[in-house]
Amino acid sequence: MGFGELGAAPSIGIKPAPSWVVPVTPGGKPAGAKDFSNGFYIAFSDTQTNLDEQTVYRRVIRQIVSESGVQNGSEMIIAFDPSYERLNVHSLIVWRDGVAMSRLNLADFKVIPVETDRQRFIYNGYHTASVILKDIRKGDRIELAYSCTGWNPVFKGKYSDFFSFATGDYLGHVHVAVLAKAGRAVYTKDFNKPPARKEHTQNGLRIYEWDARNIKRISYQEDRPSWYDETPSVQVTEFKNWKEVVDWGLNFYSIPTVSGALKAKVDEWKRTSESRLDYIEKAVRFVQDDVRYLGIETGENSHRPHKAEDVFNQRYGDCKDKTLLLCAILNANGVEASPVLVDTYKRSHLEDYLPSPADFNHVVARVLMHDLENRAPEARDYVFVDPTIALQGGAIPQTSFAAYGYGLLLKERQSKLLHMEAQNPGSTEITEDFYLPAMGDTISGGVLQVKTVYFNHDAENFRSTLQESVLSELEDSYFNFYAELYKNSGLERLDSLEFYDQREANNISVVERYRLNDAWQVGGQTENWYFQVLGRIMYDHVRTLPARKRNSPVFLNYPTNITYKARVHFQADRGVPVDQWNVERMAYDISYKSEFLPKEKVWELTYVFKTKQDHIPADQVSQYREDIEKLTGYLEQRVDDNSSLLISWGGVNGWMLMLALLTVFCCFIAARKLERYSPGARFHAPAASKNGWLILIGIVIVALSVLLPLGLMTAEAGSFFTIAEWDRMNDATGLKRFGYQLFLILQCIFSVGSWCYAIFLWRLYAKNRDSFPIIYSGFISLNLAFSILSVVLNYCFSIPQEANAFAGIPFQILWTAALTTYMNKSEAVRRTFVNTYEDQLGIHDREESEMAENIE
Repeated sequence: MGFGELGAAPSIGIKPAPSWVVPVTPGGKPAGAKDFSNGFYIAFSDTQTNLDEQTVYRRVIRQIVSESGVQNGSEMIIAFDPSYERLNVHSLIVWRDGVAMSRLNLADFKVIPVETDRQRFIYNGYHTASVILKDIRKGDRIELAYSCTGWNPVFKGKYSDFFSFATGDYLGHVHVAVLAKAGRAVYTKDFNKPPARKEHTQNGLRIYEWDARNIKRISYQEDRPSWYDETPSVQVTEFKNWKEVVDWGLNFYSIPTVSGALKAKVDEWKRTSESRLDYIEKAVRFVQDDVRYLGIETGENSHRPHKAEDVFNQRYGDCKDKTLLLCAILNANGVEASPVLVDTYKRSHLEDYLPSPADFNHVVARVLMHDLENRAPEARDYVFVDPTIALQGGAIPQTSFAAYGYGLLLKERQSKLLHMEAQNPGSTEITEDFYLPAMGDTISGGVLQVKTVYFNHDAENFRSTLQESVLSELEDSYFNFYAELYKNSGLERLDSLEFYDQREANNISVVERYRLNDAWQVGGQTENWYFQVLGRIMYDHVRTLPARKRNSPVFLNYPTNITYKARVHFQADRGVPVDQWNVERMAYDISYKSEFLPKEKVWELTYVFKTKQDHIPADQVSQYREDIEKLTGYLEQRVDDNSSLLISWGGVNGWMLMLALLTVFCCFIAARKLERYSPGARFHAPAASKNGWLILIGIVIVALSVLLPLGLMTAEAGSFFTIAEWDRMNDATGLKRFGYQLFLILQCIFSVGSWCYAIFLWRLYAKNRDSFPIIYSGFISLNLAFSILSVVLNYCFSIPQEANAFAGIPFQILWTAALTTYMNKSEAVRRTFVNTYEDQLGIHDREESEMAENIE
């Protein structure tokens, strides 16, 4: 099989328990009927480790409670690695009605190999010694005691382990002890409040003990991050700091000098590579794609990599083997590359643990880039590469890499963990284009085209899926998804799936084409034609949670960046709901936008979901649930024939335009009458020249006269002129829809009226009319009232607005009050605006002339 034999012949014997074992009397209460499964539970568990003897002693008592316990609990199994462990069984007793019956017979034990990780292409050499007990009855207690002597030599005699004090079932009594000669340093760390540690000395041994009783089962909530564990536990290690772990690792990961067939390959790449960057890419692609993943991890090779030349010749290896091979190839051409230990479960929480080789389960490489020729200035100094990921794409500086958070660089003088961010994370863009016939056309049919583009890490995952899938089955699954979703539309295939793999750019495109035989449907109380967009594809990318209390964080697939677009192509302008909102949280962002593109006659819906970390804290789960419910509530959209009474010119609501023209006419009539209003000048003298605040007020009036009509032409300010805005509340209740449309009418009247009012104010301002202060005060007061009304109604109708819209109201009130006071109390205003309506017409001057002539 290569790399030598999988393991040594297993050794098992029968011996008395070691003399150093600390005697412990089993205690604890019986389990409740609801606290265990399979008909039995562990009444007592004792684990004692003697560091100097390199021996682990275990004693377990299993309580058989029911008939299912007899079925499930009558076989005792011991796992061990015969390449370095010797198994000695001390006792096997069945207790019945207080009477002990020994069942220890070496011939009854069956030793067989069991590859617990074979499904992951890993062979670890483990064996099990199992004994099937005869005549086991309900109520029996099965007691087994044994020792395993010998440690994996790869750890160089240093000890590390974890002890847990809870499981998914009830535990009556758990005892753990670590024994070492006085002076041998042992470091411990508690997690989740385990039992208190006790220390004492006995027969020259320092003994560390933990003892817990009546341990209730732990109910774990689903969708927890891999690093989150509520189990009370203790970590024990002899490694003082991370430098000691680095020094341990360098015993196995010293980069070798290449020779033989491997050297010949390296020399070939040197000759044919255009640059060292090209050389790096050849090496990475070879190790990733041509050396298959297969781990022979027996004995020391659980942590020690095999020789680089052997891995090259046999074309297989695990993460350790492939990383060492890659580092050897790169360093052979002067490219610095070093192994990095990481953990795929602890990830960014690795720093929470004590230094230990047991903290890691994966090895990757860090490649130095800053001294390469023709390197882009913005490129990273280092690039992380996972040699176990096949079919990666893109140039090496743009290689994607998982968000492991922290790792341990195996390099001289390295003494702390290395921070590791996600590198070129993936993203996915899904676009559904619906090409619809004219409304009511039941003959032409429509077309649905779906284009999905995967980038970077997402492309690599899909590239692997493609290679491992039966394409006909994959094609059927794609078709069945949409056929079920639009089952009333008579979906048919138009073409086979199309795949476009641009590996150099590291993206893959998938194109689907279907015919919608019955695109438009008839339904509802008014039997209107309608088309419905069902954005169910986003459900696969967001995590929905049940509405119950959450005590643990929720796992998020990080990094995730999904953009989903649904584009509905109409034959003519249509009224559609127009809306936009976005949510920005610590852990994720969500955005939604619905708009009508009049030039293309397309209704475009855009949804974006992006994660910013790998979990949602427990205290933010309810907010996440609300956000996801809001998003999913917008995934089903509908357009129908409710806009048939609207006059439409290029998406414009003709009735609203007519209302605007009518408003202009009414304002003209009102201005003619209001211009005659003259409260009478309070200061009879020629008008003073304008200065200071009065000039500023004039500038504002002129600006309003110009900017207001320009604003009405924009999509945001003048949206009430569009059919899309008129139909925004199509899916709401009748009263809410009527209220919103009434609000749009008021907006139109007020906006157009404000423009007319501003022009009228400028006329009064320019002629220094005595009515200007009062009419201007009325103008700004009306503006304040309508601004407050708009903010409130936008909130009631869930219309997007500025985040500080409510906060700005007090300032508007103060500003309006100040201007109004200024207009009515200022001496400058009183001396400036003195002309009456008669003055404006010149009547006063004519009267004085006539009186003078009569006197003469």
